[in-house]
Amino acid sequence: ALDHTCGVRGGPGGKLSLMELFVGGGQLDRTLSNPDALLDAYRTDDGLRYLDYRSIPDPNLLLPDDLAVTILINSRVGPAAFKSIQDRGHELDLAELPTTPLEESTPQLRDLVAQTIAVVTSWPGFAASVATKVLHKKRSALIPILDNEAIFGAYMNPHWPEAKASQDSIYSFSRIREAIEWIYVDLTRFENASAWEELTAQAPERSRIEIFDMIWWMHFRSLQPVKPARPL
Repeated sequence: ALDHTCGVRGGPGGKLSLMELFVGGGQLDRTLSNPDALLDAYRTDDGLRYLDYRSIPDPNLLLPDDLAVTILINSRVGPAAFKSIQDRGHELDLAELPTTPLEESTPQLRDLVAQTIAVVTSWPGFAASVATKVLHKKRSALIPILDNEAIFGAYMNPHWPEAKASQDSIYSFSRIREAIEWIYVDLTRFENASAWEELTAQAPERSRIEIFDMIWWMHFRSLQPVKPARPL
């Protein structure tokens, strides 16, 4: 049997933390110790620049320029994605999506979120990861970032971290919808209520899905770090 208890107690400088966060959508539960320390550690990650970037001209319109900020969180964007938004961005009616936080969403709204992501995922140059990295900036409290490795390859993988997270791209509506539901469960489950209250107070400028992403990303990279790049 796999041991899904993750992390050790004690934050930076040996500070004792009693906080725990339960993740895994009620399907594959893991206990994260020190989520507050993980959230604080994210301040050194380039993803912070992505979260802080606010120059999004129209929250209801997808533009080719919206791809630029996603390079800060390792999106593999190329000319095909740029051309897809040029040619098809006007077809996407983001005005249908409210600014409702994911943790307050209905099943019907979560269906609509998954459908919107799946539409963009069907365009050349896109899969779920890049699609959500660009769409998240349009609805930062509603649309979570579904990274290939961190979410599909680790968070939803019963064999991780014993087996390395896959980098496989995801295109399936059903898999996207499943990931959204898992995250929704973790944002709203009773046993996380006090932790979310404290974490939100720690980063009041962030949506709950952003705090979730920051914590899980730092935990993921602590167990599966990136190999240093070769010098140029």
